[in-house]
Amino acid sequence: MKHREIGQAIKELRQQKNMTQEELIEKADLSRSQLYYIESGRRTPRLPTIHSICAALELSFLEFVHYLYRYSPTSSTPSISSMDAPGATIG
Repeated sequence: MKHREIGQAIKELRQQKNMTQEELIEKADLSRSQLYYIESGRRTPRLPTIHSICAALELSFLEFVHYLYRYSPTSSTPSISSMDAPGATIG
């Protein structure tokens, strides 16, 4: 299953909310370099940092995880409708 990288997702969500990096830095109590490294994919944030970012973006942690895994341009996972077909298997 394909998914977004954490930094990519944070950047996309921030931009969707028309939030600047500075605004996210302030609301999530991050340093400028910390956000740069996260969004560029050079560092993976720890769970407390992800929770702070989610709060600043006004998202629940569950909504964030759902956003990460909703991305699947080349996924081979069957769709829900194909799973109803006789003999359909998951995998």
